[in-house]
Amino acid sequence: MSEIVERFTRILRNDPHRPLLHLPSTGITLTATDVWTRAASIRDRLRAAKLPPGRPILSLAGNLPDTVPLLLACRAAGTPLMPVDASTALPEVLDLSARFAAAALVRPTGAPPPRGTVVSPLCAALDVLTFPPASNVPEYPDAAVLKLTSGSTGLPKATITSEAALVNDTLHITDAMGIGPADTQLAAIPLSHAYGLGNLAVTLLVQGTAIVLRETFVPHQLRTDAERYGARVFPGVPFMFDHFSANPPAGGWPACLSQLVSAGARLEAATVRRFHDRFGVKVHSFYGTTETGGIAFDDTDDVRDETTVGRPLHGVTVALRPGDGAPPGGGRVHVAGDAVASEYAGDDGADVFVDGGFLTGDLGRFDARGHLVLTGRVSSFINVAGRKVQPFEIEQILAGMPGVADVRVLGVADALRGQQIVACVVPRAAGLDAVSVRQFCAAHLAPYKVPRSVLILDALPLTSRGKLDRRALEARAEAEIAGNRPKNPML
Repeated sequence: MSEIVERFTRILRNDPHRPLLHLPSTGITLTATDVWTRAASIRDRLRAAKLPPGRPILSLAGNLPDTVPLLLACRAAGTPLMPVDASTALPEVLDLSARFAAAALVRPTGAPPPRGTVVSPLCAALDVLTFPPASNVPEYPDAAVLKLTSGSTGLPKATITSEAALVNDTLHITDAMGIGPADTQLAAIPLSHAYGLGNLAVTLLVQGTAIVLRETFVPHQLRTDAERYGARVFPGVPFMFDHFSANPPAGGWPACLSQLVSAGARLEAATVRRFHDRFGVKVHSFYGTTETGGIAFDDTDDVRDETTVGRPLHGVTVALRPGDGAPPGGGRVHVAGDAVASEYAGDDGADVFVDGGFLTGDLGRFDARGHLVLTGRVSSFINVAGRKVQPFEIEQILAGMPGVADVRVLGVADALRGQQIVACVVPRAAGLDAVSVRQFCAAHLAPYKVPRSVLILDALPLTSRGKLDRRALEARAEAEIAGNRPKNPML
């Protein structure tokens, strides 16, 4: 039997009426029995569809109430699940389906089906679309979840994450953060992302920690949700805490919500200090990657001028390897442990899955207390409010847009989101404008991947060797965002 299923049935047997999923938008609470009943129904429908074993199911369920039962059903059926951001555009979803040989797609009911699919109801809020049978396609019998990641180069990748790795990661996280079965967590981050999956969904299934689930981040409801359901833990991303510092909840910060965790993007010391000065509560930095699960957590209560990500979690080993741009006494972060994925689907990642672990794209050093300080990145993805976006993916989309001769995509600092996406586009002829570029992207990409700014250039700046002058292009983009165009129009 699946370990996740076994752990959940133990919860069900011991406390069938245990409240697990609070849905404040409807006022409904799902008990352990409710979650199992929904999961069993979904499992039976998946089995009736006779999906090929080892081929994944893509899920666009997002933060709907049946997202957690779907994960439990897939473990009961032995089917790998690939959670995808609910806002992902259909062309991107179909591309992922083809690349990873998906057997089916789960998405909210009501949307017209893509050509060549068979649609049937999965539950009240979800449909399942099965793809035509195919031969000689990859299968992933050892995977519980294929977790999407931006990778360091090229198109998004997917990790082959076993059930043991999934469970071990959650056990490491709950141990480090002191999250117990009696706790309740606010679920404001996407369950489709590795962070939400490990900290919220799997934690609910393996130890019965309840969550307050909303489809999106609704800041004005946070105090009400926390106090209504007695939530103690709030996993968020930095821009959420910046938002509350600038816009305090009416009545102040809820006293019950005391364990605040930030991941998904670098947590700046200024953010920690502003929040602490206003509310008297520290936001704790949590560091992990899709490939490794949780890596380190800052469990201290002191507020310092330098933000660290804390000490490695129990069961996780961090070593610093030599790397370009590494700080003195530091290196590139290598992670080993029983929660590390085995490889990428369709790409064994031989250059990064090395020495029994994973070589991240992060650079760092240890301070005098043995806390890990991250100092930079080897790879070049853009971090938009905790969501990692690979510039190459957007460049590929825009390269296929009629009228585009050349394009580069950059990340520019943004006080609210961490970074914003800027597309620098060279048109083939006059007439191409920023609005049409954004509209084209919106038709092919998830909303958070659509460039917030578009620069129309006569040409991309080049170095004396004829290569892209990235520094000059970044300076132009930063100046454009700041409203200070440089005097030289080619810079």
